[in-house]
Amino acid sequence: MPEVSILGPIRTRMLKHDTDVTEMLTMRPAIPGFLLGHGAAGAGLVLMGYLLAYLIRFEALLGHWSTPYVLTVVVSVMVMVLLTVRKEEGMLSFGRAFGLSLLAGFLVRLGYNAFMLLLFHVIRPDLADAYVGLVVQQAEEAMAAFNMIEWPDIAEMVEESTRYSLTLTGQLGDACASLIWLAFVAAIVSLILRRKPRDGGGFRG
Repeated sequence: MPEVSILGPIRTRMLKHDTDVTEMLTMRPAIPGFLLGHGAAGAGLVLMGYLLAYLIRFEALLGHWSTPYVLTVVVSVMVMVLLTVRKEEGMLSFGRAFGLSLLAGFLVRLGYNAFMLLLFHVIRPDLADAYVGLVVQQAEEAMAAFNMIEWPDIAEMVEESTRYSLTLTGQLGDACASLIWLAFVAAIVSLILRRKPRDGGGFRG
């Protein structure tokens, strides 16, 4: 009499589930096409926000609104990208979520760098000195608040670094430096939105 294994059907279902997951991982693109679209849209929002602030008042470029605004757009795009990936792929590991959200956030942040280059190299190059003056003025006010007004070298360093930041090389460096805080935000978003593979009915011991 032939032997019949009661684990046969269960093992078959487990193998089928593993095969489906493997095929899904193989077929999915490393970088979904919609990520580039979401990132470009977010970068456009950041650029338009700064452009609107410039049109309203030049001094508004250094206002307290800028950081919360950019952070809001960055997080929104990260969440939209990861939710779309979860919906289409049914799973989302932390590593993949972190990589995709970091890339999306970086693309969004490039909107700020694009605006700075556009404003001070194309639209109004003559405003570079005025912008540097505003930054130095804010730095001097901050130093006065901490009784550091007798340190003129700091003001000179701020002026030199600000002028350098307006160059193409300076903006590239600024974009790369932004990866530090973008990675922190991406890690938090990825921890919240990660999703384990769907259970395909496999055996659980």
